[in-house]
Amino acid sequence: MPQNLEVTKKLYTSLKRLNLSIQEIDLYIASLTIGPTTIESLAKKINVSRPNVYKVIAKLERNGLAEFSTRKKYARTFVVAPPTKALELLREKEKQFEDADKNMVAAMPDLMAHFHQGETPTKIKVLHGEEQYLKIFDQILEEATDGGEFFGSTKDFIGFITWEKETRWIKKRMEKGFYIKILTLPSETADQLQKTDSEQMRETRILNMQRPFEASFQLFGNKAIFWQPKAPLALLIEDEYIVKILKSVFYTLWEQSK
Repeated sequence: MPQNLEVTKKLYTSLKRLNLSIQEIDLYIASLTIGPTTIESLAKKINVSRPNVYKVIAKLERNGLAEFSTRKKYARTFVVAPPTKALELLREKEKQFEDADKNMVAAMPDLMAHFHQGETPTKIKVLHGEEQYLKIFDQILEEATDGGEFFGSTKDFIGFITWEKETRWIKKRMEKGFYIKILTLPSETADQLQKTDSEQMRETRILNMQRPFEASFQLFGNKAIFWQPKAPLALLIEDEYIVKILKSVFYTLWEQSK
């Protein structure tokens, strides 16, 4: 069976993902190599005592990769299930992980809504570069219970991430039914957002500032993200008390921009 070293490595990696022990993997691969054999021959092949070989076989049976205990005694040579069975089990396991991931993502807004920071330490994370910048932008929709609030320069923010990515994010937000409030500085970008507010579950207000700026912040749950598109970098702060302060600032200016 697996004579090629590269093939053996790939098989070993796949079996490892099924949470098999090293002994189980060694026995499985050895059995594929020599085919149906006696327990005594198999024990010599992998240099393990016969009692321990029986134990490993029992574990392989529980994992669906062998059928030995049910065989008649006069025909009790041992052979493992074919690699196609291992592939089937691997796909089943990955499907379970995929389903669990989808369920976790779907439940994330509710989980975050019930999470209270209390006295736990403030968490601050600095994210550098476009890749991390965009990753945390997408993460908002996985954790948020609504669209939250955005304050700052939409011109510079969307100018950096591009309208294509912003449009994709808006679509995902609308699919989740999240409404967002945007308080932004005057620009053509702000005007464009405001024109499509009603169809994109958003309210955009324009705030005239004597001293314009390029950065912005966004609030969701108990987190705040400060966006600095020039570096670029994003500062993620997880602290419900800091978020309360920023919300107070946001809504004070929100009322002033009517």
